[in-house]
Amino acid sequence: MSSSLLADNINLIWSSLIIAELVKNGIDTFFVSPGNRNAPLIAALARHDGAVKRISIDERAAGYRALGHAKATGVPGVLVCTSGTAPANYYPAVIEAFRDEVPLIVLSADRPPELVGSDANQTILQHNLYGAYCRDSLFLPCPAIDYPLEALLAKIDHLVARPNGPVHINCPFREPLTPGIPDVNPLPGNVLATARLLHCRPLPYTAYHRREVLPADLNAVIALIRETDRGLVVIGRLDTPQDLPALDNFLQKTRWPVFCDIASSMKGFAPPETQVFSLDHPEAVRLVGAYAPETILQFGSGLVSKHYYASILPQSRATVVQIGTRRGLRDPAHRVNIRISVPIPAFVVGLEIDETAAHDSPARSSFLGQMQALQESVQQRVPSTTLNLPRIAGTILSRVPDGEGLFLGNSLAIRAFDAIAPPFAKQIRVISNRGVSGIEGGIATSIGFAEASTKRVTAVIGDISFLHDLNSLLMLRESTAPVILIVINNGGGRIFERLPIRDFPDIVDPYMTTPHKMDFRRLAEQFSLPYFSARTPGELAAAYGSVLDTSAAAILETVLPPEEDLRVFHAMQKVRL
Repeated sequence: MSSSLLADNINLIWSSLIIAELVKNGIDTFFVSPGNRNAPLIAALARHDGAVKRISIDERAAGYRALGHAKATGVPGVLVCTSGTAPANYYPAVIEAFRDEVPLIVLSADRPPELVGSDANQTILQHNLYGAYCRDSLFLPCPAIDYPLEALLAKIDHLVARPNGPVHINCPFREPLTPGIPDVNPLPGNVLATARLLHCRPLPYTAYHRREVLPADLNAVIALIRETDRGLVVIGRLDTPQDLPALDNFLQKTRWPVFCDIASSMKGFAPPETQVFSLDHPEAVRLVGAYAPETILQFGSGLVSKHYYASILPQSRATVVQIGTRRGLRDPAHRVNIRISVPIPAFVVGLEIDETAAHDSPARSSFLGQMQALQESVQQRVPSTTLNLPRIAGTILSRVPDGEGLFLGNSLAIRAFDAIAPPFAKQIRVISNRGVSGIEGGIATSIGFAEASTKRVTAVIGDISFLHDLNSLLMLRESTAPVILIVINNGGGRIFERLPIRDFPDIVDPYMTTPHKMDFRRLAEQFSLPYFSARTPGELAAAYGSVLDTSAAAILETVLPPEEDLRVFHAMQKVRL
């Protein structure tokens, strides 16, 4: 790590120490948006060779880019901005990070307190800017020679020690803001000496060590599993890549029926013969009710499935055991009976389940056989010659290369992939923003994940999501790792045509579907991005294959007739055994 202490003025000393301390904590990627009030922080970053700098013009896109980085690495990205509305533009990404417990650091510059509330330009009240959606905050005073530098670093270390959600560091600066301009009063020699000593330390000023604690006695859960004849495993969004092989080992031993939410990345891990393809199809909900599971083990949280929470759990008498480390009440149906707040790998090891638990009961075999029959019947309702959401999902899933990333946008896109019939034998890392399921920031999140993981990402988003995130096309072109952007252009927000509001067409169209009557070829040209289009399943497969053969970013627009897609959806929903 090569870094120099900028000592022209006290602002630069503080900024140098803050940046260096974050890097010493292993937090080395900074998403920088331009400004003058944050010039001390930018100067410190520019002179720190160990800091990775990502320039982001638009703060909202930068927030989601940092979110994608954290999803890939588990390490927070640091958002650096000026004062005023700049940090406010991070708000959507901060909310998503809070709800999904993704680490994120906002390092905002601010005006000094005497300017706040004085009608000074570009000045707002930044204290508690993110309200309840921030895990912790550090509102620093203006840099001053009488503030102990050791206290500054100790507070930074404490703030970033728990990587589960967003934190905010607010730094007000008085003039001067740039190198080469000294303070009015010369800096005391003891301040400079202390700053140099602290800056040269190779390790954080205060190092925190976390220890995982397993519940002292899992015998009751082991007994519950052994006594269960009709069990069901439900896997939602997981916290780390290490969860996947741990759960695979567990599922191989228990052989319970398992539903893998698409955002879990487990569809390619779990044994295909034990997978339940849907918890949302009306007939699948009925079959789960008839199976009447005695025990439901839920790993992770935040399923795409609406009916798991709204229909299955409220009507079930099962003992529901939830395993995961996320904070807060993660139980929309209020049905969890046992909650075990430990990392999933530690839980699996602690259970010590052996192969004797893997007997296949007649009830399980019958249930899985019926689910398989339903899956095949539903799949037969998907036309092979016309483009529709299930066909798009199947085409992409069958061709995404093993080991790469797949970002799924909210609304119809992720639901289509969640309900895909055949499990795929691939280890694909699925990325999503399901904390609050906003439709903005999808392109930026994909870019952040691709850059941090150094793996190509295929991103599938809707046309309205695409229009929300146009500024990110500049980052897409310049990304250090390629992102293939597949845009489903069905002429607006078509999910509302599947909800009860559809019975009021004068409200749905145009107020909710928001039709735009656009194609995106010229936008791709504007940003010098390769462009492909597809109107049939064959064209989609060929175009996607062509893009995969390159190592460049590209836009692939799939033009989807909304009426045909809606017809296929209704035909699939009507299937009964």
